[in-house]
Amino acid sequence: MTKAFPAMMTQGIDEPCRFEGEVFDLEVIEGEIPPSLDGLLVQAVPDQTFPPEIANLHLMTVAAGGDGSVRAFRIKNGHVDFRTRYVRTERFLLERAARRSLFGNYRDPFSDDPSVEGKSRTTANTALFYHGGRLLSAKEDGLAYEIDPTTLETHGPWTSDGAITSKTFTAHPKIDPNTGQLFAFGYAAKGETTRDIAYYVFDASGRLEHEVWFEAPRSAMIHDCALTQNYMIFPVMPITSDMDRLRSGGPHFIYEADMPQYFGIIPRMGNADEVRWFKAPSAFPGHTVNAWEEDGKILLDLLEADGNGFAPVVQDSDGNAPPPGTVQNALVRWTIDYHANPDELTEAHRTVLTPVGGEGAHIDPRREMQEYRHMFVPTLDPSKLSTDVNGRPVPVLFNQLSHFDLADGTRDDWFPGPATTFQDPVFVPRSADAPEGDGFVIALLNRPLERRSELVILESLNLSAGPVARLSLPLRMRLGIHSTWVDGAHVAEWF
Repeated sequence: MTKAFPAMMTQGIDEPCRFEGEVFDLEVIEGEIPPSLDGLLVQAVPDQTFPPEIANLHLMTVAAGGDGSVRAFRIKNGHVDFRTRYVRTERFLLERAARRSLFGNYRDPFSDDPSVEGKSRTTANTALFYHGGRLLSAKEDGLAYEIDPTTLETHGPWTSDGAITSKTFTAHPKIDPNTGQLFAFGYAAKGETTRDIAYYVFDASGRLEHEVWFEAPRSAMIHDCALTQNYMIFPVMPITSDMDRLRSGGPHFIYEADMPQYFGIIPRMGNADEVRWFKAPSAFPGHTVNAWEEDGKILLDLLEADGNGFAPVVQDSDGNAPPPGTVQNALVRWTIDYHANPDELTEAHRTVLTPVGGEGAHIDPRREMQEYRHMFVPTLDPSKLSTDVNGRPVPVLFNQLSHFDLADGTRDDWFPGPATTFQDPVFVPRSADAPEGDGFVIALLNRPLERRSELVILESLNLSAGPVARLSLPLRMRLGIHSTWVDGAHVAEWF
């Protein structure tokens, strides 16, 4: 019999869902689904199958340690069908056979049951990407798993026919829209807390073309990357790991406020001796937004926080983290000359484009690796938070969808009402030849007090007008992490 989940996993912003199933033809409760929409919205979800069996449960385990589940919405001909299914990782299958949790804290093999020593710990729960005819679900602590985009069945770890030798693989690779090549990496590539990075380039079919190994300046998280016409960029976050701390029962990651930013840059097909590490003043680089080149220089846009951007999930060495809502972030542009002195990047190389107050930005994919104008991102307006009937704050992550027009400096928000929280949206162009940014923003919207969720579709350039369609989900959707849109040309019709 499965034990009850601990209170810290059920009384916060979310709780385990533990559900697999499907709903044919979701109910439209407002508006109409645009008939031109044809594709698959997929989202990676950390959803614990069994309650952890460890005394000292770390916050990162609660927030990001759940078993990977793929949530999918097939949109076509004005209808939406829904499926969700767990990724059958090695870890998932071992725990299902045992009918209990066997793995301990986030990226901490020393907290595991002895029966799973040496087994893969990844849950493949962070992001999905489509490349070479494959839908892949990944978490940066292990290999990606291939998923059938129609049935959501798991085909197993993807190794590019055995060519991937790293122990880890990023959840945020980049695809060159011109060549179809996949640019990826694994940090801690030789094992937890190592400084090793494995850098890979795959052709459009997924065959390995290039592999390089090198070391980062610190053993730290490299969650995202960026790609330009000639370079791959690795922003190192001030979230560090340490083997001695891990062995002593401490958390895998801690936040180091005084750690500088590092940007590793390698030519696309470069060698290890061509990697250059640019150092910048301390800050917290979040997800990258876009990158391209002008006049021989790299322009890198990312969301940058003025403090611990992973609080309260990641704490400092004293166990402290700033209160929610006190850390602010902005869209920042770094201008970097690969051939210049890499020792220091100064404020002269950094431009704040706009305050944001959100994360997980999306742009029109047709503008990747070139100058762009429109950015869509879920944001938080702290002035619009609400309380429940007992006067307690309703846990909300992001309560708005926002459109930033970087050309004219304007911002357009849709606030769906009190006690609501958004999940990661996707942007879909209206058509192949539509102007940049013209299309739809699609997102899951949670209503925690009502214990239900909706799928909402909005006109991208008129978010404040509200949804053109709202669809009801007949169950509560656990908060997922990253969402991806796969064009319908690559996905068979369901049912």
